[in-house]
Amino acid sequence: MNQHGPESKNLPDLKGQAEPKSQGEPKTLKAIRRFCLDCQGGLSLSVRECADKECALYPWRLPDAENVHPEHGRAVRGMRRYCFACAESRSEIRRCNAGESCPLWPYRFGVSPETYRRVMRRIRKPKELWLPGFKPEK
Repeated sequence: MNQHGPESKNLPDLKGQAEPKSQGEPKTLKAIRRFCLDCQGGLSLSVRECADKECALYPWRLPDAENVHPEHGRAVRGMRRYCFACAESRSEIRRCNAGESCPLWPYRFGVSPETYRRVMRRIRKPKELWLPGFKPEK
């Protein structure tokens, strides 16, 4: 009998099942942290001692930051403000081609990428054609 298998600890065998989601920090905060580390040359001490208090990402730069800041709001809105500072207009943000080189790029519209995809699917789905004077068939 294997002493290190699930039988030895009376744990259920989870083979083939999806792993539980981690309860770690949200993806938005991880993206901000990656961006700040890139900005400061990969040195976490430099991120901690960052002096740019005017930066839109400043409240969320540390790993123990909350996703919603009491004064500055949600982290994705801070990302949007940073994108405005970088690109200077909505059209420039839309045309931004930073892609994978910028950790903030997926959040440039001020919402999570999942929310953006869901909204765009709803907007682009086929609509029922309605013509005045005609009754729809059932």
